[in-house]
Amino acid sequence: MPKKILIVYYSKTGHTKKMAEAIAKGCRKVENVEVTLKRVEDTTNRDLLEADAIILGSPSYFRLPAWPIKKFIDESIEIYGKLKGKVGGMFSSAGEEKGAKKCIQGLREMLEEHGMKIIGEGVYAVESPDEKETEACEKFGEMIARTLAEGS
Repeated sequence: MPKKILIVYYSKTGHTKKMAEAIAKGCRKVENVEVTLKRVEDTTNRDLLEADAIILGSPSYFRLPAWPIKKFIDESIEIYGKLKGKVGGMFSSAGEEKGAKKCIQGLREMLEEHGMKIIGEGVYAVESPDEKETEACEKFGEMIARTLAEGS
């Protein structure tokens, strides 16, 4: 049975969506994984429960995740404790590197509070992801998928 990876993101300008698509492309390079890409507004707690790995992405607003992501995680209190041990990852787009890194830290803390096992440091892009940043997203997705498929 394939392992399920859920990529949840919010994107207003399309930059974070491009990153999510590149991460999904990287995940799909690994056999025995099933990837679902969902906008945060279309995602439910059930989606979180059904996933083996959750990769969360947001643009940085004032160095923090966007409010739709924060609202979604706040509402996941209903399933608190039920995501423990799942694999997690984060990504962000921002106007500057510092904002993206702070946003990733916020996303990390949200996933860690759920008891998830974080893989890697996350990936980010300044504005729209360039070729190098897109490649980093693909590699990040592949790394998470390999970790999950190998059962680490």
